[in-house]
Amino acid sequence: MNCKLPTSVSSPSDVASLILEVRDYATWYRQYAVASKVKVDYRTTQPELTPTASAVIRDWAKDEPLSPQRLDQLIEELETIAAEAPVITLTLAAPAPAEIKKALVGWCRTNLNASMLVTFHFNSTLLGGMVVRYGSRIYDWSFRRSIMEHRHRLPEIISNV
Repeated sequence: MNCKLPTSVSSPSDVASLILEVRDYATWYRQYAVASKVKVDYRTTQPELTPTASAVIRDWAKDEPLSPQRLDQLIEELETIAAEAPVITLTLAAPAPAEIKKALVGWCRTNLNASMLVTFHFNSTLLGGMVVRYGSRIYDWSFRRSIMEHRHRLPEIISNV
């Protein structure tokens, strides 16, 4: 795959939104290209793109000039990512700020899989740490689990504080 997703596109729903945006742009671009070929004034304005969609399209056009066919290839790549990319779910104790999400997505794509999609949830009963779910496997590194695992030592720990 030639399309590298930015870390701001983390979840399957983010990819779906990106696909819709690129499709809308591709429709406009196709009509604009036809109008330019036949030298007709095309008055419809370009659809407004999010900075993320603009960056993905710009990055896609680095190798070859942008054309309706290249945009169709980009859409196909994005649809392949949406259908085939592995998805990991991270549950944190509180909603993750954007910078933390980007850092976690970047780490997953660097260390696990370059096209990894990451969904975020939060559950305040975790108290801290995180729970990671991948397929049918669950890894619990929450403070709650740690406290519950060592609850028999809790009176001893509190008395030493």
